[in-house]
Amino acid sequence: MRSSAILFVVLLGASFLPLTKHAESSTVTPTTPFDEYGNICWEQEQARLDNFAIQLQHDQELIAYIVVYAGRISCREEATYRGNRARDYVVKRGLDSKRVIFKDGGFRLDLQTVLHLQPRSKPDYEVHPTLSKDKASIKRCIDKVFAKVLCLNNQ
Repeated sequence: MRSSAILFVVLLGASFLPLTKHAESSTVTPTTPFDEYGNICWEQEQARLDNFAIQLQHDQELIAYIVVYAGRISCREEATYRGNRARDYVVKRGLDSKRVIFKDGGFRLDLQTVLHLQPRSKPDYEVHPTLSKDKASIKRCIDKVFAKVLCLNNQ
């Protein structure tokens, strides 16, 4: 009885996988983002971008959108800097630059990067800012990012 319940849970869980690819059918893409994250260190961001690039490499019909929303307190052009850095990193993995699109999403309460995959046949991905520019505090920064996060070395 217990083993059949476990099998049911495993099979049920498998039905909620966000992306699947079958040899005889096209990729099923989610309506939710592939990934989203806040202000994380560059090494952690690279790991997430690696996963994003791998998924994009597996299906030539997908377009990648990297949308960066600046936080309520941010540096001038911070979203552009972070978005272009992420886009350049993904393209350097061997992807066609026309398939990787950066969008400045405007402002949200906190800095947020959204990674989204969608078929070429779908309309352009729309951004969803939650804060108007007049509610944000734009600082002049030297390092181009308002709050830099250092990764902890796991030794």
